[in-house]
Amino acid sequence: MREDHQFFEKSAVQILGISVDHIWSHKAYSVSLGDLPFPLVADWHKAAARDYGVLREEEGVARRAMFLIDYRGYLRWVNPAYNVRDDDHYTALQEAVLGLPTIPRPKTKEAGSPPAS
Repeated sequence: MREDHQFFEKSAVQILGISVDHIWSHKAYSVSLGDLPFPLVADWHKAAARDYGVLREEEGVARRAMFLIDYRGYLRWVNPAYNVRDDDHYTALQEAVLGLPTIPRPKTKEAGSPPAS
């Protein structure tokens, strides 16, 4: 995702990495990859992983998963077993991003049109 970050930015997608690891682990991980262009968030209490159904309670870890949430907060696409090395998974993610609804933009007045009364 780091390599294709511009694709996500152009699609108005904010990437957020969430992990049950401590924030210091995230910092070390990011540095080991040459820094990431998106934030990593520590889900130290495992609430997000639990809420999204990816927490393996007995092990205290979360499965790697991918969620796309639109600008209104609706869950639009899920892969609960996302594999970063699987090209088909990544292609499906890109297609899902392209299918997300866009944020409505206010209509602009045409040049020379009279002001609203």
